[in-house]
Amino acid sequence: MAAEIQAPVEVTTCLPGAVPIGGRVGTLTVTPRGDMFYIEDVYRALGKVLVEAGVHLINEGALPDADEAGEG
Repeated sequence: MAAEIQAPVEVTTCLPGAVPIGGRVGTLTVTPRGDMFYIEDVYRALGKVLVEAGVHLINEGALPDADEAGEG
């Protein structure tokens, strides 16, 4: 039995007014509970990676400023 599952996570985002940004955002890691892997553990790990990626995109300025978003 594997000690854990690891898989790369890649996303691309293209929000209105933003330049498409994409790439590898992290690695999903899931460890078994007992002898089994559970899908809810996979979803929880994926959610964590996506939240961290979203925070990074916001911090890097991938989203337009509020003033810019209202224009056009």
